[in-house]
Amino acid sequence: MKKYLDSIKHSRTIYSFVGLMIMVVISSLTVNKFMTFDNVITIFRQASTLFILSAGLTATILMAEIDLSVGAASGFIGCVSAQFLKADLPVPMVFLLGMALGALVGMLNGFLVGTVKMPSFIATYGVSWVLAGLSVIVMNGAVIFGLPEGFTWFGTGYVGPIPVIVIIACIIVALVYFLLHRTTFGRDIYSFGFNPDAALYSAVPVNRTLYAAFILSGITAGIGGLLMMARLNAADATMGDAYGMQTIAAVVIGGTSLLGGEGGIVGTIIGALLLTIVVNVMNLLGISSFAQPMVVGLLILAVVMFDTYTRAMQEKLIE
Repeated sequence: MKKYLDSIKHSRTIYSFVGLMIMVVISSLTVNKFMTFDNVITIFRQASTLFILSAGLTATILMAEIDLSVGAASGFIGCVSAQFLKADLPVPMVFLLGMALGALVGMLNGFLVGTVKMPSFIATYGVSWVLAGLSVIVMNGAVIFGLPEGFTWFGTGYVGPIPVIVIIACIIVALVYFLLHRTTFGRDIYSFGFNPDAALYSAVPVNRTLYAAFILSGITAGIGGLLMMARLNAADATMGDAYGMQTIAAVVIGGTSLLGGEGGIVGTIIGALLLTIVVNVMNLLGISSFAQPMVVGLLILAVVMFDTYTRAMQEKLIE
């Protein structure tokens, strides 16, 4: 029992969940419309794209790496997919091509980090700029409107009272959870992130696992870009920009350590919900959107400081 209580005490996900509950209580007391059914559905619909994008990113951060290209990749894949739809390609094929393109972006990141041995921060930051430039070229400065209804249904349709995009996000999150917590691939990610030297001596296929983590991040970026475009019923070169830092914030705020090996998809969902609720409450209160990036930045700083502090305390206890 004591061991179980100690594991809860040292779990960053628990702290994130407590933070989420406090935020919900404060929001309920502050904003009358916050706990209405329509607003709760709005929160989950707004958070769905962030759920998907940050789910794949969780795998790379668990390996003590980072993927700064997620936002740009989702925007680029959305732009290319819009051109595919404009050329009358079938919707299922567009989804498959979008995911394949995401996997290729992930492979490029994996190659730069795993084979070329570039720091992931530099490699993925460079790739993000390349993808942003390609998005402008693909769109030629234009915006594509009026996408096929069979495609936009995935972003704006409903199954009963539940938005289709929320259902898709739940399926993607469940699949990523299974990969990280119920497969050898997931165990290898946690093993390497927690102790790289021990993982190497244990014959963990580090390069293969690294490639797979970045590919997973790329595929979820592709799916996120497709659903983002379906929800907006439009595509433009900058549509993924807003998600660049939000995805990292969701993962870190959810308790996944930037130093790797600790955290998981449950915490990421909590972090994404927390971020979405903050923005939702600010919108309901009529607070300027210009203040929202500042709040996200403060949350990231606070969580990273807490992460660094708790790591230092754990090391002292071990000594």
